[in-house]
Amino acid sequence: MTLPEFNDLSVTLEDYVATVEISAGPMNFLSVPLLEHLVELWSWADQNPECRAIVLCAKGSVFSAGANFTDFMGGGAVSPEPLYQLAQKLFEGETPIIAAIQGAAVGAGLGLAMIADERIASPKARFVANFVQLGFHPGFALSVSLPFVVGPAHSASLLMSAKRIKSEEALRIGLISECVDEESLIERAQSKAKAIANNAPIAVRDVRKTLRAPLIDATRQALKHELATQLKHFHTKDFGEGISAMLGKREPRFKGQ
Repeated sequence: MTLPEFNDLSVTLEDYVATVEISAGPMNFLSVPLLEHLVELWSWADQNPECRAIVLCAKGSVFSAGANFTDFMGGGAVSPEPLYQLAQKLFEGETPIIAAIQGAAVGAGLGLAMIADERIASPKARFVANFVQLGFHPGFALSVSLPFVVGPAHSASLLMSAKRIKSEEALRIGLISECVDEESLIERAQSKAKAIANNAPIAVRDVRKTLRAPLIDATRQALKHELATQLKHFHTKDFGEGISAMLGKREPRFKGQ
């Protein structure tokens, strides 16, 4: 069988499980081309009876640092809208997904992890939705995907404080289902995916559709609201300060302007 080939993704297929590894540089930033490739891969999996589950992982020490926000300098000259259109398509994929998170999942990188049905992580993994620390509203549907998984209180804490949490706390609040040694992470994720793939595929996909229907409906509305609010925030002085502070590796000094 011919597998899809991409310059920023590697794909293997065994026992009805596709293992998809992101390889987009040391930070694994989420670019439009990378998300387009993931959408294409999701479509391939949905249409291929030999693929019944996906393991999503990443190469290197960072799962994904999210979007490269240097692209948004200059008052929002670049809109995240194309990223969010592709994010919606990823949420709407039909094939079950297990995310194996070996390192930091930051901002939209955390949003990508939330597309999965289940997340497992190594002790080195870190999770942060740092949008407000940069001066703008969270995106990538995190305003609904996080509450869907961990509930409103934990989501409010993560999204409004921009705190970084380790795997131990992520496990406690239900963001991940397991914390396993890095050496065993992919194997464990594949084992979970194979447990899904061993069941009747039509039934599994229909169960998944039933379970995710409220999330899919919510992401459509959330992505529109997040985009509109972000575009407004990109024109604030606080946004410029947040990005400048990040690039300068210093604490931001917000003035509410």
